[in-house]
Amino acid sequence: MAGPTDPAGLLDVAETAARAAGAELLRSFESELLGVQWKTWQGERTVVTDADFAADRAIREVLAERVPAHTVYSEEFADDEDIDGPDVWVIDPLDGTDNYSRGQPQFCVSVAHTRDTKPDAAAIYDPVRDEMFTALADGQAMLNGRVVEVTGRTNPSESTVAWAQRGIDAEDDRRYNAALAEAARTFHRVRLTGSAALETAWVAAGRYDGAMFSSVKWWDHAGAGLLVQRAGGLVTNVRGEPASFASRRCIFSNGRIHQAILDIAAAHRLELAFPIGG
Repeated sequence: MAGPTDPAGLLDVAETAARAAGAELLRSFESELLGVQWKTWQGERTVVTDADFAADRAIREVLAERVPAHTVYSEEFADDEDIDGPDVWVIDPLDGTDNYSRGQPQFCVSVAHTRDTKPDAAAIYDPVRDEMFTALADGQAMLNGRVVEVTGRTNPSESTVAWAQRGIDAEDDRRYNAALAEAARTFHRVRLTGSAALETAWVAAGRYDGAMFSSVKWWDHAGAGLLVQRAGGLVTNVRGEPASFASRRCIFSNGRIHQAILDIAAAHRLELAFPIGG
């Protein structure tokens, strides 16, 4: 069975897979038997739980049934050789694992279909609130079937932005913390809530005016970036270049306050951490 090739069919697959993973996550949420472990990916140490792997399996089962010939690129089993191709699913079974492991209800599932590293269908699912954020490359961003758009705010002092994670080494930590301090002086509010994909979806939905993340991976922003773009927003690396699968330090915004975030990044040389790809 070849599976769907049309955008609507691919989006249905993404939503089904995201809901299946979300159901797995809710089953184990706040359990004392999560099997919390630590893992290291490209030098970064993060938390992983049994629920991450269960959600990954749930997504793969849907994809194996609906689109068996397609490739899967997942946070839990990342192989960079799988990134490029005509039918690659970029998935994060549990974005916000640290929150999840501590019983904090701020996490999501991200499932995106890509063609030659360009996302064309995406679903980000918040199972706690039962909120499904979706987008197609030729369509609008949606939340539970309702069209959403980025905010129209232009004044940074009236804007709320998400800011996440820390630097990748001691020197980058110093620069990043200085940038965070300036952001706190520049914007009305700065939020650090621990789920990059969900925070980015909230930019698309107009809940935040922008977001800056210091070390995201392709599975964090493939789907979320498409959502922001289709909601009328802007997605770049910290140099102001269009974000790509190689981008690690990314800015998502309503487009109107984007330059204010770029200026902070430039002032504190945040591009130095990732000289290739941003």
